[in-house]
Amino acid sequence: MKEDLLHRQDKETFQYTVLKRYKNYKAMLYFFLMGATLMFLSLTFMYFMSHLSTKETTLKMPVLFFVNTFILLASSIAVEVAQAHFRNDRYEPYKKSLLYILGLGTLFLVGQLYAWYLLFYSGQKFQAHSAAYLYVISGMHAIHIIGGLIFLTYFYWKSRTTLNDFSTSLVYFTDPIAKYQLHLFGIYWHFLGIVWLYLLLFFVAFK
Repeated sequence: MKEDLLHRQDKETFQYTVLKRYKNYKAMLYFFLMGATLMFLSLTFMYFMSHLSTKETTLKMPVLFFVNTFILLASSIAVEVAQAHFRNDRYEPYKKSLLYILGLGTLFLVGQLYAWYLLFYSGQKFQAHSAAYLYVISGMHAIHIIGGLIFLTYFYWKSRTTLNDFSTSLVYFTDPIAKYQLHLFGIYWHFLGIVWLYLLLFFVAFK
């Protein structure tokens, strides 16, 4: 009886500590996202103001930028699917969902690189005002994507080593740390999707 009580107290203490840490990480993430939002808004505002005072040919954005947008939005849907599999303890579909997110995120980056290549060799180089801003702003976004993929790679590797069978999956899916990590990643990844959609629409409107 006494051992059961101590075990229950230890479990409650652990869950409280994890929840408190999660709230701190969530607050830090929100502050980071606010800073990133201000950065992208400032860069696009600088582009808009300087664009008004320059007379250049219209920026011709490669169609691949639009294709990449659908890839990134598809990866956000995959995040929602992964979270649904986590809630329902489906460990095989869950691992596949994480792999899909990783693959789609990597495909987005490769697509962005090729879009920059097409942009550069179409004659729109760094000397061109509009193209220079597009390179810099989309490059900053790509850096944030890379950061998310680095964390996701670690998270996927951890799930692969833990979710070997049904018994180990029970432990994993009841782990609050894994749950909170996935939730925070989802917030970050959806934010990057929204930011890229804003950037694309902005450059289409003010090219």
